Amino acid sequence: MLELREVPAGQLSARTADTVARVAQRGVTYRYRDADVARAQSEQLAAKDTSAFLDVVESGSVVGTVWLGSDGDELGLYELTLDDPAWAEELVPLLEAIGHERGARMIGVGVYPGQLAHQALADLPGFTLRATNMALDLDGEIGDPGSLVLEAMTQPEFDAFMSDEVEGFAQELAAAGTELETARERSRAMMGELVPSGMSSPGMEFHAARVDGETVGALWLSTGETMAFVYNIEVRPEHRRRGYGAAIMNAAAIHCREAGHPVLGLNVFAHNPGARALYDKLGYRVTHDFSALDLSGAG
Repeated sequence: MLELREVPAGQLSARTADTVARVAQRGVTYRYRDADVARAQSEQLAAKDTSAFLDVVESGSVVGTVWLGSDGDELGLYELTLDDPAWAEELVPLLEAIGHERGARMIGVGVYPGQLAHQALADLPGFTLRATNMALDLDGEIGDPGSLVLEAMTQPEFDAFMSDEVEGFAQELAAAGTELETARERSRAMMGELVPSGMSSPGMEFHAARVDGETVGALWLSTGETMAFVYNIEVRPEHRRRGYGAAIMNAAAIHCREAGHPVLGLNVFAHNPGARALYDKLGYRVTHDFSALDLSGAG
């Protein structure tokens, strides 16, 4: 029978450093982050009060490790190792108990390539895919955006665009399983962190997509790191089903390549299969899946 035990005090410092280093390396490999930046982000996560490093114990022997933490209503597994990935099933009730103790509504697990224990957990009944991170390498062929061009938003365009962002992203989070009020709180906090200075927020670009002078959509890009990232893409309702979504994405890829970025990333929620189909068609590859298990009786 598996147990979860706190890491002995004498081993905690070394365990933390080793685990933080592994998680940071994923940021370098899959998010193209600077190594120092990736390490600093992982260290900040480890320093949170909700962060915990645990041993997975079977018959007195350590057979795995867990790094977990709480984020709002989610108990997140940041790192999981198991000598035998099949033990993931036996681990679930132990994680559920921690989740209930912390008042969580779900258990979330990310899966990067090669993470066998993470994948084994995400494949269990009850876990569902909620979102996928994808990336396009910009040294390959990029589709033609045609007559569509990206231009910096005007202030009125930016104000109109952002007026719907908090609620829009909250609704996306809610559709992916987050309780609505928690989703709204998380969305407000994220927007405050990402866009503290409006249009002039560091590392952010806001573009209007125009065809022959007519605005057909909008694009929000993060360009402050090596990997550029699409935070939002919109096609106006009256212009949908005319290929403008692909055209905006192609224009974004060309823009980011010309700015020196080697890759363009994005997040697509599992409840948006149309967007996922578009990104697959455009050549984006999966870098990271996120799955979650709703906790019965929570909330």
